[in-house]
Amino acid sequence: MRAWFVIVRRLLQEDRGATAIEYALMASLIAIAALSGVGLFGNAVYALYQTIINELAAALP
Repeated sequence: MRAWFVIVRRLLQEDRGATAIEYALMASLIAIAALSGVGLFGNAVYALYQTIINELAAALP
């Protein structure tokens, strides 16, 4: 029984994988934010570029 508590205590004290998990969480949050931004502003940016293209095409002879 005592060996079980020693194993559990050792597992709780180890933090070797914590850094990798933290980096994975940060990367996933950044990816979610980037995809949300593209989803929210994608159509507006597309419309802006289309306006610029149309204005440039009209200005050229």
